[in-house]
Amino acid sequence: METLSAKQQQVALLMSSGEGVSAVAEASGISRVTVHQWLKEDDAFNAYLNGLKLEIINSGMATIQSSVILAIQTITTMMVESGSDAVRLNCAKEILNRAGISQANPIGSDDLATLQLTRSLGSFG
Repeated sequence: METLSAKQQQVALLMSSGEGVSAVAEASGISRVTVHQWLKEDDAFNAYLNGLKLEIINSGMATIQSSVILAIQTITTMMVESGSDAVRLNCAKEILNRAGISQANPIGSDDLATLQLTRSLGSFG
């Protein structure tokens, strides 16, 4: 893997956090043309930038997923403790809908070979 300069790493870090080309160029002391050139032509730079973006997305997803349990507990508490039949019914419906029980969306295979075969066959279609 190619080694990126400290300046490229700085630019990628700023861009991965949502900064635009102009702001990144100014903050890094380089021209916008240079940043655009890296984005268009430098695969190592783009791979690093994409990796940083994926880390941010994965971190965000982990945060969201950890909040799911709290959300379920909140809805369950409302369903059990509310004095209103309408609230209890709506909470129950929400839990069923979110769990996918009220929909016919089957879970995919948990067999790696099956998933790989399905993916490879799908690429021919």
